[in-house]
Amino acid sequence: MAKSKKLIIDLSKENLFFEERNQTIKLLNFKTETMSLDIAIFEKEKFIKNSTMVFAHLPKKLKAKLNPTGK
Repeated sequence: MAKSKKLIIDLSKENLFFEERNQTIKLLNFKTETMSLDIAIFEKEKFIKNSTMVFAHLPKKLKAKLNPTGK
């Protein structure tokens, strides 16, 4: 039987953040099957909401850290 891939990678303990439109976005989970991320949005260090975003919208630095293709 083939080795199963991990479908959700927990990123909450890795403290991966980026800034966008005066908001700080923290990565929480990476869903490899759908190539989407669960994120937490903060404004002026105050939690606003949880949301999702697609992997393609991440800054290049964070894409390189996650590297889903395994290259």
